[in-house]
Amino acid sequence: MTFLALSVLLLIGQLVQVSAMPFAQVTRNLPQDVDHIAHDEANGRYLAYKRDGSLYGSYPSHSVRDFDERNLKRGEGGGPCAKLAVEEAKQLPGYGLLEERANEQWGTGKRKVVTNPTKADQAALGATACVGNEIVQVKLSGPHCNSRTGQVDGQARETNGTITTSVSSTYSNTGSWSVKSASSIGVSSTVSAVFGIPEILGVGGEITTSAEFRNEVAHDFSTENLETTASGSTFNVPSGKKCQIVYDVRTCTVPGFGKVRYEASGWVWFEYNSRVKDHYNWALRIEAIIKNVDDRSSFMGFAGSVQGTTNANFDAQCDSI
Repeated sequence: MTFLALSVLLLIGQLVQVSAMPFAQVTRNLPQDVDHIAHDEANGRYLAYKRDGSLYGSYPSHSVRDFDERNLKRGEGGGPCAKLAVEEAKQLPGYGLLEERANEQWGTGKRKVVTNPTKADQAALGATACVGNEIVQVKLSGPHCNSRTGQVDGQARETNGTITTSVSSTYSNTGSWSVKSASSIGVSSTVSAVFGIPEILGVGGEITTSAEFRNEVAHDFSTENLETTASGSTFNVPSGKKCQIVYDVRTCTVPGFGKVRYEASGWVWFEYNSRVKDHYNWALRIEAIIKNVDDRSSFMGFAGSVQGTTNANFDAQCDSI
């Protein structure tokens, strides 16, 4: 081999990643300009290509089946994602960009569109609908509040003109919600998200709490936050009096609404009946082709109300013995 040929091979090795790491483990860290892949089934490899058609890297496919999908399973809950069905993908505002790109790259020959392949080597390289990491902001309008007096159980008598007892200041915020409009992706899936709820009792800032919900009209779900602070408090007691520890209870109920963004990401497969550019199966990366997040998103709308309750201003209410 000549020195020139060896230099060319070394240069190619630097420009194209030939990895022993399974593709499913690196797919989320690919550069944005890597937007399509081919499954080379004969050689057990995934070939990742840049937007300009140049080869970015070659990865083994044999270990893809071991990829952890626990948070992607439809309907099991506990995670932020659900699998994206083909019918759902086709309802995305920007889906036409995927079809257009596939036609340009590989033609309009007979093919099947797949979002979650069942072949073992491809099973983890599908598409998902995720609520993402953004906080779901709840909008509130006009509280209705009332106040009452609460009592600590039991009575206290003076000890050297004072009484000391344990009191607990509590703050609770409970939201009751119902799904009014379902997202067109992640249909009927159960996922979780973090909700941001404005404080309604004037005792702090925004409350964040997580909740699970089902993307289905008329599904009810709740958000909850409870904070309790216990402390020992001392109260003055007039001579010859018996006292009851009382406190103010304030409750506010506020109507509210919000929407949850479901964002599509991952790979849409175009499985051809005949080889196209040496391969049967090609896939496009949703977020690299549909760059505008709104064009690959759909929203679930919900409405309901928040009830906040707090107790404070502890004092001794005393009567003659």
